[in-house]
Amino acid sequence: MTKSDLTGIDRRSFLRTTAAAGAATVLTGSMLSRVALGQQRGGTLRAALLGFNVVNTLDPQKAILNSDFWALSTMFNALVKFDGQMKIVPDLAENWSISPDLTTYTFNLRKGVKFHDGGEMTAEDVKFSLDRIRNPDIKVPNQKKFEKITAIDIVNKYTVRIKTSEPFAPLLTFLSSMPTGAQIISKTAFGKIGEEGFAKNPVGTGAFKIKEWRANEKLVFVAHKDYFEKGMPYLDGVDLLLIAEETSGITAILGGQIDLASTAPFADVPKLEKDPNITVTKVPGFNNRFMAMNLTKPPFNDVNFRRALSMSIERPAIVEAVLFGEGRPLAGAIPAALPWAYTKSRDICTFNPERAKAELAKSSVKPGTEVKVITWGSGWWKRWTEIVCAQVNQVLGMKFSPEVLEANVAFQKFRANDMEAQNTGWIGRVELDEYLGELFHSKGARNFNGYSNPKVDTIIEASRREFDQAKRGDLARQAEDIIAEEVALLFCFNANAHSMMSKKVKGFVALPSQSLGSQFPPVSLG
Repeated sequence: MTKSDLTGIDRRSFLRTTAAAGAATVLTGSMLSRVALGQQRGGTLRAALLGFNVVNTLDPQKAILNSDFWALSTMFNALVKFDGQMKIVPDLAENWSISPDLTTYTFNLRKGVKFHDGGEMTAEDVKFSLDRIRNPDIKVPNQKKFEKITAIDIVNKYTVRIKTSEPFAPLLTFLSSMPTGAQIISKTAFGKIGEEGFAKNPVGTGAFKIKEWRANEKLVFVAHKDYFEKGMPYLDGVDLLLIAEETSGITAILGGQIDLASTAPFADVPKLEKDPNITVTKVPGFNNRFMAMNLTKPPFNDVNFRRALSMSIERPAIVEAVLFGEGRPLAGAIPAALPWAYTKSRDICTFNPERAKAELAKSSVKPGTEVKVITWGSGWWKRWTEIVCAQVNQVLGMKFSPEVLEANVAFQKFRANDMEAQNTGWIGRVELDEYLGELFHSKGARNFNGYSNPKVDTIIEASRREFDQAKRGDLARQAEDIIAEEVALLFCFNANAHSMMSKKVKGFVALPSQSLGSQFPPVSLG
């Protein structure tokens, strides 16, 4: 019997009962709970993306930054989505089923769903959106996520059939409202205004539609009055501000300039939790933080040197100094929010100065080697990099130093492997393969730094075909054991996911994925 990738129950039962339960929640349970909350209608929510100063595009299929996705998720829906317990439930699809050979999904769409321009969403729009991601002639960042799809067929106006070349466990997650590009856009609107125009003034089905976009400052959204979820949104609109420094968010929320922020500075969480005017949410985060190294050039093409680095870092000290205890050390790529695949500790990721020095002695790298470690900002990213450099220098006698760049520039250097090393990370992803396949498969979409191991490739490919959660977890640990020993990335820590808001904000559900825009429909101000 096959098992659900998400729950461990019989897969076909999961597909049937999840769809039914999700519909009931949307139409009854959520409405009753919000009446109990005493939620009011109207008003404009002033929300802020902290730590970001740019949104590059509102085109889901072209988006790449988390800030892009968190903004555009205000305006779009996908076939399925994650609920408050991070379980897959219906979104634009009313329900779905899968063939016995696990290679064909049939999605039955909601009828009467309206785009922001009044047009009806149909199977034509679904096929157009997903085919656009798969089009090899279009440069789409998340294209590799959908390469197992062999066909997208329109059965009728409200039914779509998606076929894959083999069983592919990550598909439902990739078709969700997460940062994958699978959000459904209007085929008609796109044809009228073109790609460039759509990126600035897109037409989706979401609870809010774009009214104004002030680059590097804010995005203004207004309610979509024909939104398909009954009774939502509560708000008249959302102003989404970009605030580059997280500490500035504290000043803004305490001063009443904003109502809600995407995160909270780690150092201020204890104080904020005691403030009677502020609510702080805290859940284990879908994130990992690591040092990426250019494995194609000295000194990081030497595995003994990488092992020395890994054991020269005192991760618990970083968690205390940088996160103020709001997180945990990482011994691999998989965060604690995926407990069925998570490994808490490994020797190679444990502070051991003597072993670190022994590994250095085996390497071709000499003490005093100079390395620039790219980072950005002036907050905890920079602080984390400074501490890592100091630890490596103290234990191994190196000359590591931070190089502070603008965030967009730093990310482009990471993508091009135009670096020696960079402290970076992966956040808001909920699918196991995004932590393994995308980062460590030889052809992984985010394997920018040149890691390749045929055995790891084989294990990752097997995990993609496995729908039994326990078996997927075992395969993940096998691959990660090798990855950790070869120090493909220098794993550091996993942080808690926070948000902070005024007490007048009601109905906000904190998600470890931190998919901010998708969390606005049930929110009200009082």
